[in-house]
Amino acid sequence: MGKPEYHVRIGQMIVGAEGEILKTVLGSCVGIALIWKKQNKSVLAHCLLPYPVSPQEDKDARYVSLTLPRMLERLGAGPSDYSELEALVAGGGQMMEVEQPYTKFVVGEENLKIAKQCIEKLKIKIVAFQCGGDQGTKITLDSSSGHFEVEKVPKVA
Repeated sequence: MGKPEYHVRIGQMIVGAEGEILKTVLGSCVGIALIWKKQNKSVLAHCLLPYPVSPQEDKDARYVSLTLPRMLERLGAGPSDYSELEALVAGGGQMMEVEQPYTKFVVGEENLKIAKQCIEKLKIKIVAFQCGGDQGTKITLDSSSGHFEVEKVPKVA
């Protein structure tokens, strides 16, 4: 029998314990994983937007800027543990044609920028930053080993 698998949907984050596989499929959304090999656990978040338009107190992973502290809390990691963590960031694809003068920002690019800033601010090591392009992205993460795969998903007409 295979390992239990959990699919992380938009705005969700799931903590994976030893023996569990976490998966997500992204377009312009960004996937952020924190891997804690010493504890045999990880957390994967599927973030939709870079930050909220107005300050709000929601507990999901919808906004990149608010998600990292929640991920650390759910892992049970404090500042003294950050050196043991590894981060993976993927997704942020350009899924639609965008006329730049009509938008405040391109969602995928802004998601990636904010994710990188938040992780670097906490001095967590980024082991993979596989992003952008014009395709979707699939992340598969084994919580036991910390092994991950990032695959590009072709556009469907």
